[in-house]
Amino acid sequence: MSATESRLRALIDEHLSLGHAPDLNRSFSESGISSLNAVAFIRVVEREFGVSIPPEDCNKIGTLGKLTGYLDSKVG
Repeated sequence: MSATESRLRALIDEHLSLGHAPDLNRSFSESGISSLNAVAFIRVVEREFGVSIPPEDCNKIGTLGKLTGYLDSKVG
């Protein structure tokens, strides 16, 4: 598990009440994350990783796993 994925999982635990371990291959909605919570969570991720994720990129990300890859490409 990469450092980015580990930190992202910790943020999920801190900020989202999923009631289960996140499946990084599922979409936000399939993971039980409402669109409102997804937007709020993206803002948390932006602050934590010091990046800005424009809306057009948010639409392309789709899954928590893709978010990890996106962050790796921007931060790393």
